[in-house]
Amino acid sequence: MRRDPSLRLNDAGRNVLRLLDACAVVVRDRGRVLDTVPAHCRRPLAELAEGYAGVWHLLAQELRDRDVTDTDLAQPSSLGA
Repeated sequence: MRRDPSLRLNDAGRNVLRLLDACAVVVRDRGRVLDTVPAHCRRPLAELAEGYAGVWHLLAQELRDRDVTDTDLAQPSSLGA
């Protein structure tokens, strides 16, 4: 996706790419993140992570829904045949 000009060449697309890069850092360096977060920040960070996980889940559902809708629109209708 990083090479896709439709994402790279506009602010919203670049924000999506930066967000994905940040998530990749967490995936790649999870152990270091766990070791770095001070004890008093663990619970609030866990709550934020759970909240953002919910937001990501909703985004995934909405993307799938739009993909299905776009696919349906691209298919010729059998009603006019």
